[in-house]
Amino acid sequence: MKLLVVTNGILCLAVFAFPFSVAAANVGLGAALALGIVSGIWWQGAQRCWNNFRQLTFIFCIYFVLLILGMLWSQNPEWGIHILGRHWFWLLIPILIASLAEEKWRRYFLISLSVGLALNLLFCVLQSFGYVHVTTGGSNAENATGHIGHIGFGFVYGIWAAWLLHLGLLWSGKQRFIVWALAVWSYVMIFSAQGRSGYLIAVVLMLSVCLKWVLNLRSWRIAQMFVVMFVLMLLVIALGPGKERLHGTWLAFTQTEHETLYQQDSSDNAILATKERFHMWKISLDIYRENPVLGVGTGGFPDATAKLKPGGRPASQFTFAHPHNQYLLALVRWGPLGLVLFSTLLFFWMREGWRRDWHELITTPLIFLPALAIAMHALSSSSFEGHFSGILAALLLGVGLSAQSMSGKES
Repeated sequence: MKLLVVTNGILCLAVFAFPFSVAAANVGLGAALALGIVSGIWWQGAQRCWNNFRQLTFIFCIYFVLLILGMLWSQNPEWGIHILGRHWFWLLIPILIASLAEEKWRRYFLISLSVGLALNLLFCVLQSFGYVHVTTGGSNAENATGHIGHIGFGFVYGIWAAWLLHLGLLWSGKQRFIVWALAVWSYVMIFSAQGRSGYLIAVVLMLSVCLKWVLNLRSWRIAQMFVVMFVLMLLVIALGPGKERLHGTWLAFTQTEHETLYQQDSSDNAILATKERFHMWKISLDIYRENPVLGVGTGGFPDATAKLKPGGRPASQFTFAHPHNQYLLALVRWGPLGLVLFSTLLFFWMREGWRRDWHELITTPLIFLPALAIAMHALSSSSFEGHFSGILAALLLGVGLSAQSMSGKES
């Protein structure tokens, strides 16, 4: 019992520090994982996971087996070991399922995470006014995303805001006002920052909450409320810096970037970033065509880009660690099997959360929302392996499953 209390205390401190310090969060979560394995909590959680969520557990296991087996034909086993290390946080799920079985611990955990995220929003406001400075790449006064950075910021706060919208619909009075105010604040900060993938995640997750409520209650009043929120969100985009970034992305898609040739604004950055993504995706498809069956193996991607010499130019110009697309990354690493397996994992994960009653437990949406966010974010990032995106998804999935494992409803 004492180890359980200590483990949960460490988990709460770790998620509080999550938005502010990668090192502190990793140390705390790593300590909780070690304690859980030594004390047997991890094994209890693994058994509950297998008994109550067998299909989802099975597909997760198959995916990680392929991740390890891919080392056998990897073009760079050393980098493959580094890739394996990026997945350690998924081992936290059994710990969370067992240690957060009691409702009070889930509440403490979610309060700790929410307080940390709320304080980080305040930190980002201070950053935008130049009162604090960070060294994180892609985070500055004009792009205030704190220590999270613009790639993961929309992912983290898009999920949190969507869950807060759901809580506001469940609750009433002062509680509803507080959670909706935090959700609105999150959306404003998302669309004030650079990160067009974050915009998409925020919108799609908000609409998924709306759809779930409309389907469950057949209430068009709720649908109208979300339409109003959606319109307000569009106004934030139209009036804020997000419009220039979206404009630049559109110009790159339509090959009309010459329209901003003499402008130095966010549109230029968006054009450059979008064209770089296109370049990476093309190179990735070229690599796949040379390795169409098994791919280049786990960790083989950077070496494969170095060996490819498009246009007769030096290969070193085309070396990058990943293509900013998790689907393409799975295809290049392990061939069609990898792409199918990754897509299947996301399907079963989303189905696990979507088919359940979101009104029974406040944690139930935390199963579905991270899965949908990863599915969207994977189009432009290696979200499944990213620090902020991957860790938050694993933590929220564990919290959601912990409540379901005690509700008596099996998959």
